Amino acid sequence: LLVFDVAAKRLLNLASIVDNSALPQLDIGSPVEGLEEESYSESATVQVDDESSNKTAQLEAEEAKLKPIQEYATSVTFAPKLENGLYLVGAGVRKKSVVKVYAVAMYGTPQVLASATSPTNLRDTARTFGDTSSMTSFVLEMVYSAGAEKIAGAIGESVKPRYNGDSSDIGVLESLIVNGVNAIGGQATKGTIFHFDCSDEGVSVSVNGADQGMASFEGLGSAFVDVFMDSNSVSPTLM
Repeated sequence: LLVFDVAAKRLLNLASIVDNSALPQLDIGSPVEGLEEESYSESATVQVDDESSNKTAQLEAEEAKLKPIQEYATSVTFAPKLENGLYLVGAGVRKKSVVKVYAVAMYGTPQVLASATSPTNLRDTARTFGDTSSMTSFVLEMVYSAGAEKIAGAIGESVKPRYNGDSSDIGVLESLIVNGVNAIGGQATKGTIFHFDCSDEGVSVSVNGADQGMASFEGLGSAFVDVFMDSNSVSPTLM
């Protein structure tokens, strides 16, 4: 409980810093008598730069405290932050019967982290894309070997009942996964990493760091989030 309390406070601090990191809107009137306008503008710019630097330093200090998470069932470790700037929310495992198929981690904005007061709030924020939370990412690391069509079909079948669009859209998503796995030999062996970026535009796919493109369909990103975040999550341990 103590560890959890400390982690929660750090995440809330992080969310607060990022949420308030926009440059302050300065309301500057006429230059004071005897001060050149150009000089006055430079002084205002320096003030903004200093405040921005302070926010950046605070953010870096909070990020330095974040730790990776090791998914306990698979021993797969996930980094606390992705290159796209999203932060680790949690990790879990996808099982098929007793077989552990892959470890999975969800990454979100500080606003998503701050909303994790309940599963419902977390899901709503993670799947609703806007100015403050434009993307939610999932990183899957295989712990069980599967063929390209098999892993793509399994993911597609999970998305399909949660998606209101045409079923052929799911086929596009599956094709991106298949193409990525075929590029590494046709088999998603242990250690293969899938990266799915969910947004209002759709779902982007990468396999072992190689970008495969985006399935650009409205609502698909939210449906993909629901695979892991709704009441029938395929990874209850992540929930």
